[in-house]
Amino acid sequence: MTLIKWVMVFVCAFCVAFVIIVTFSQEPFKQHVPAMLFTYQTVAFPIYLYVAAALCLGLIIGFGVALYQFITLKTALYKKSKSIKELEEKIAILEHTSSSAPLAAVSGPPGLSSDYE
Repeated sequence: MTLIKWVMVFVCAFCVAFVIIVTFSQEPFKQHVPAMLFTYQTVAFPIYLYVAAALCLGLIIGFGVALYQFITLKTALYKKSKSIKELEEKIAILEHTSSSAPLAAVSGPPGLSSDYE
């Protein structure tokens, strides 16, 4: 099943890349046009460079966000794992002390007395 998933991912990626390459090789995308950024007009570049730059910028921003999420979640996971280990140690200590205590010394829930009639 995993192999089928990877094959499908590569087939889809190949199809998308093929469509992008064929689209950008068309004549309208080779025309040089300037871009207007607020009041600044850039040098004339081919249209496909603007689209490719936007795609690359989006990939870089997306990778940065994903990396940030990965690092913060990994840190939270490490802290939780450390907390779990400490709590497991406390449970082991409490189980050890309660198993060594005689049953007569164990009382009921706190706040309840035996003469509540």
